Amino acid sequence: MIMQNMKTPSTRAEFERNFHLLHHRMVQGKFFVANGIQLGLEKVRYLPNGRIDLLSIDERARLNANMSAQFEEDGAFAEILKNEGKNEA
Repeated sequence: MIMQNMKTPSTRAEFERNFHLLHHRMVQGKFFVANGIQLGLEKVRYLPNGRIDLLSIDERARLNANMSAQFEEDGAFAEILKNEGKNEA
């Protein structure tokens, strides 16, 4: 796999999308994080209008959300899961 620069979100909507994708993967059991990182994700709050409170997001949560979205867009996440299935067999 060729290393590339991480694509950072350019709008608030893209940033929130990354967090929603990460949350969806965690609920499905497809993304696990260490306890220290999980604490950062658990501190993310929602505003009364349903949007994510950007001030509640720490660096660990932000990096995980962006990394997760990058994997999905590049297809790297699917490739990793496919290779894991081969290693288990």
